[in-house]
Amino acid sequence: MAEASKNSDEHHIESNPLIISDSFEGYPLNFFNLPLHYRDDLKSVLIPYGLVQDRIEALASRIFSDLHIHIPEQLICICVLKGGYRFFSDLVSKIQNENRLRNDRSLPMSLEFIRVRSYVNDRSTEQIEIIGLSDLNALNNKHILIIEDIIDTGVTMAALKTELEKFQPKTIHVVTLFTKRRKDKKCIFKPDYSGFEVPDHFIVGYALDYNEYFRDLEHICVMKESGIAKYKIPGSDHVE
Repeated sequence: MAEASKNSDEHHIESNPLIISDSFEGYPLNFFNLPLHYRDDLKSVLIPYGLVQDRIEALASRIFSDLHIHIPEQLICICVLKGGYRFFSDLVSKIQNENRLRNDRSLPMSLEFIRVRSYVNDRSTEQIEIIGLSDLNALNNKHILIIEDIIDTGVTMAALKTELEKFQPKTIHVVTLFTKRRKDKKCIFKPDYSGFEVPDHFIVGYALDYNEYFRDLEHICVMKESGIAKYKIPGSDHVE
């Protein structure tokens, strides 16, 4: 019995991120199918699409295992648009697969979509505006899962969670596909679930954009300096 318990612990899915080291520059582009219109703008593939999907499936299994919610209650899955839509869709779909295949329990869900405004003159502020939910009071005494694509400094997510806590939900959990390891700033927010911790590279793909380009790129890729300059909007700096 003790041996069975030990094996169960060994196979427990990690909620902390898979760490991509600073020394890893990515895989050469010529090993992957990439859109012709972006090939000259990319330096390497940092995380292939298949690995992204495997990690999302693992996160879905861990969330399903951790959160015990029963009808008439539901887990309110909140997608932070725009970048989070792809991760949100795939994560929810994989949780639904758990619901479909498991006979011992299930996880009821409802879906909501928001946009958060927090960047003024390229600086994160603690004042945010939540757009999308018509009545935030409806979150009172509910279970919430915030689904975000990437957490950089963590200022925006910390402010969003603080704002939602004002409406007294029963629980709030945060899942992000990526957390970024910045050289110049320390992230102030630790999510409950994270897919990958990535180096301080300029990354795009899998709905991560640069000025609305690269959302249609499947793999997570590192941009060339020439690509950054090519798509830069004059007079503005990019903040992820």
